[in-house]
Amino acid sequence: MSLRLLFAALLLVVACDDGSKAVDPVWGKQACAHCAMLVSDPRFGAELTTREGDRQFFDDPGCMASYVAERSPHVRRMWVHDASGAWVDATEAHFRSGASSPMDFGFQADAAGSGDWSAVVAAAAKRAGEGGAR
Repeated sequence: MSLRLLFAALLLVVACDDGSKAVDPVWGKQACAHCAMLVSDPRFGAELTTREGDRQFFDDPGCMASYVAERSPHVRRMWVHDASGAWVDATEAHFRSGASSPMDFGFQADAAGSGDWSAVVAAAAKRAGEGGAR
C-alpha cells in the first residue's frame, strides 16, 4: 500500500513541474542533450525547458546554444549555472570568456563577465560553420 502512495506522490510532484524554474540535473549521470557527455561540472551546467514541457540539460552553455540553433525548439526558459552556483536566466547572464569549459566553447556565466548570451550564440554558430562539435 505504501508503494502506491509513494508512486502517487511522485506523479504529483512531476505533474506540478511547470518548467518555470531550473532544477539540478543528476550531476555526473545526466547526459548532455547536445553532445551526450555527462553533465558533471556545475560551473558550466545549462538547462532549457520548452513550451511543450520538455526539460533538457547541457554540459556547456555552448552546447545549449548549438542545440537551440540546430533544433529550433519552442524554448520557454533557458538557464545557466553561474560562478556562484546559482541558476540564472541565460539571456540575462554575463559570461566570462576563456574558461576551460567541457566542450571548449570557453564561456562561464559570471556576474563579472563582459560577454552576454549573444557571444555564446555567435561562438556556437562559428563552430557549426567550421564543421560542428569538437
